[in-house]
Amino acid sequence: ESLYGVLGGSGWGDFSADYAREEEWDDEGDDEDDLADGAAGGGRRRRRKKRSKGKEEAYQAGGFFTARATYEFPKFTRGRNITDIEWCPGHKEWILASYNAVSGPRNLDEAGAGAASLAPHDPSTRHISPKDPSSSFLQSASSSAILPEGLVAIYNLSMPHRPEHAFCAGCPILHARFHPSEGPKLVLGGAASGQVLVWDARVGRYPVQRSGAAGGGHDCELVGMGVLGASAPGAGGAGGGAGGGVSASELVTASSDGLVCYWSPSNLREPAERVKVDANLSCLSILPGDGGDEGVVCGDERGGLHAIRKGTGRDGSGSTKRTARTLHPGGVGAGAGGQGDVPPLADEDADAAALDESEEGGHYGMVTAVAVRPPIASSHSPRGEVATGGSSRGFPRGAAGLMVTTGVDWSTKLWAPAYGCERPLTSFLSGSYDCVCDVQWSPVHPSVFSTASSDGTVHVWNLASSLDQPVSGAEGVPVDRLPVGGTVEAGAAPGGLNRLRWSSDGRRMAVASGDRLHVLGVGEELWKCRGDEEGKVVHNLVSRGLIQE
Repeated sequence: ESLYGVLGGSGWGDFSADYAREEEWDDEGDDEDDLADGAAGGGRRRRRKKRSKGKEEAYQAGGFFTARATYEFPKFTRGRNITDIEWCPGHKEWILASYNAVSGPRNLDEAGAGAASLAPHDPSTRHISPKDPSSSFLQSASSSAILPEGLVAIYNLSMPHRPEHAFCAGCPILHARFHPSEGPKLVLGGAASGQVLVWDARVGRYPVQRSGAAGGGHDCELVGMGVLGASAPGAGGAGGGAGGGVSASELVTASSDGLVCYWSPSNLREPAERVKVDANLSCLSILPGDGGDEGVVCGDERGGLHAIRKGTGRDGSGSTKRTARTLHPGGVGAGAGGQGDVPPLADEDADAAALDESEEGGHYGMVTAVAVRPPIASSHSPRGEVATGGSSRGFPRGAAGLMVTTGVDWSTKLWAPAYGCERPLTSFLSGSYDCVCDVQWSPVHPSVFSTASSDGTVHVWNLASSLDQPVSGAEGVPVDRLPVGGTVEAGAAPGGLNRLRWSSDGRRMAVASGDRLHVLGVGEELWKCRGDEEGKVVHNLVSRGLIQE
């Protein structure tokens, strides 16, 4: 009952209190089965059935998101922007958010001791000591000792008004991940300085380990971070990690100068492998593979795309060293013949070429995000195995090999590299002419992905239903106008969205707007498949002549 009061509405009982137990309840059972389960258990299930029925009515009445909880702690986060989000794989009620530095002057009265009191304890100039303030708000009274630069916070879904743990650094934190084998006790972060940092919640708020440029690491800002070995089916390990053991996982980071480094999570003194891409990179995404054959896809500031995979040794050299391959060079005129520079055309030809480029060309500016569809167990395959239709050019064929990118040119583009397409299959233009900041595939629905825009809206696409318009409507869903505890906030001003993440079960979505982290409840039609959704996607693409099977 107290939890319902904290979250401000009965609709959030399923969202948080029942989150860990919802898999034990049979949502698809009949009411007669519930009555036969006994008075106590049946009563609980009947109550949950009633709430689910109310949710369904809300979904049918007005969209895909029916509730919203906002997580923030203005004392520490005011003046910052969230730079990255991740759900904890082993603890579904925890979510991680990283923040950049405080912009503008900071009010020390509101921030308590503020940064001035931490000058003698600058983590960049001293060793970790037992006197470090605890990362847990529940164990320390000196909760105001937070640096004004970088911040990483772990929120519990049941505590929207303060984080459960907070970590700080001497520079803005641009990316954060739970440790692949020791999460959530250990947290990894990527800094604007190029360093990879490690925090230990059992020690304190300051980093316990950091990388350096002297050992071959990054010396400029990181634009992407990911964990290899965490997305393969069956890779979930004990201890709340995102993958298997330390030996089975690798950390990959990319910096804006085109350097991609692979690290052992247990050793950040120097990268295990380095790959140089001839471009100024802007984002990174993990490319799923079989076993240790996972790769990386990067976008750059010119609109180009690059893939990095291990060599097969079939070229006669026997080398399995990772190499970079350009999927699309980016820039005006790129993709037609692989060259960015084209000879001048007559006026009529130039107009026709511009129209053709606008329909089929790559991004005309920085790629803000790239998302490769994660492996999803098919309900039509035996034992729920991941359906595989073969691979080509390092990408799976069929719907499993689709890739989505977003850019500052207001567009979202769909790619199928396995079919040798040098251009995107199709482009989705934003009607509001706002930057599309992030894109993520649903982890459970094979044809659904969503985008976050700078106008504060979320668009949801279902490629099995339409290749033309998002199923959420052309105007998108304004996050700041969604109901909180069953009511809509009056006078809510729309804020730009810069990050978006689905929960592992696809039933919740986290989006970042400034320093506010919004967690949304997702409708059933976005996480529950009906029929062969992958087959419908391929059929739609083939019928339009976009791919050839």
